[in-house]
Amino acid sequence: MDKMTQPKIYTRGNTLWVRFSFNGEVIKKSLNMEDTKANKKLANTQIIPQMLLKVYSGEFFNNDNVKKVPLFEDFAEVSFELHKKTRKESTLNRYKSNYNRHILPDFKGKRLDKIKTSEISLWQNKLLELGLKPKRVKDIRIVLSVILEDAVNDEIIDFNPVRRVARLPMQVPTHVNPFSLDEIKLILEHADGQFINFFAVAFFTGMRTGEIIGLKWEDINLERNEITINRTINKGMETTPKTINSIRTIEILPTLKKYLKNQYNLSAKDKSFVFLNRNKNNFFDSNKIRDYSWKRALKSANVEYRTLYNTRHSFASLMISKGEDVLWVSHMLGHSTPEMTLKKYARYIKNEKKQRATFLTDDIDL
Repeated sequence: MDKMTQPKIYTRGNTLWVRFSFNGEVIKKSLNMEDTKANKKLANTQIIPQMLLKVYSGEFFNNDNVKKVPLFEDFAEVSFELHKKTRKESTLNRYKSNYNRHILPDFKGKRLDKIKTSEISLWQNKLLELGLKPKRVKDIRIVLSVILEDAVNDEIIDFNPVRRVARLPMQVPTHVNPFSLDEIKLILEHADGQFINFFAVAFFTGMRTGEIIGLKWEDINLERNEITINRTINKGMETTPKTINSIRTIEILPTLKKYLKNQYNLSAKDKSFVFLNRNKNNFFDSNKIRDYSWKRALKSANVEYRTLYNTRHSFASLMISKGEDVLWVSHMLGHSTPEMTLKKYARYIKNEKKQRATFLTDDIDL
């Protein structure tokens, strides 16, 4: 015997909808009517009774009255296509990688309207148990949330269940362990070939490794002592820098100029990228530079290993500790605001020990 719940009218936007379940299946249908008192009365007295007759006769289901809810993976492809033109190619590739590796295996074959908040919470917990850091899990969860938000916008589901999932635990900020000036000198002394110049650019500009790999000689003006940063290389793809503030023109410090001149003698004749691999092409990414030249230089210099990205932290902390203007440092790094720079590197601001609030003792007898 068929089982059906009493249809209920609800509003989505300014439109009347009806919802009921039939043999355990939740049915939702737009009445294509504005939410007014008169229309509600019409729906209750005429439309819904007629709908009930059609449901029990089977006519309701034979006339495409019920929208078929797609499987998660089918709609995910639609969602990726929707954002194809508004996402950077590198972002799109990162999202698809997260989707294929961490999302699809858990939600493949599920109908969109059957994905529950509890399932997403358990999935999120599993990622954390696998050892992924909260920030990484958050990035993955964003991909899932966008797909389900697109389904809400298409009126396939009523709400995005990701929005009801508990927040991720706070992640302890990664401790910045910059290189000292003496360590920088040692690394440059023990580096080989063009990588002496590569590491010097990294240490004395604070540029991201992808930005350095993406540098072309047309971006460098040795007479005006300027470097224009308007591209980056991410997994072999030439794209725009990380943020709008990352597109910038920075200063060539006097100590860096000799390294750029040395590199000019090595690669300027090719009139292309500043740093070239053995095939005279730009580097795919920084992995090989890190695994071979960087690790070898640190080991040879007997300097504690830190990531290549630490060159950026080292530039910021060194400049700030030596009293350079934070606004200038922030611009060199491509940060959106000086506050962003201060938040990360404030502890390196030189602060000579002195007695505080001495003016109070003149007027207040403590």
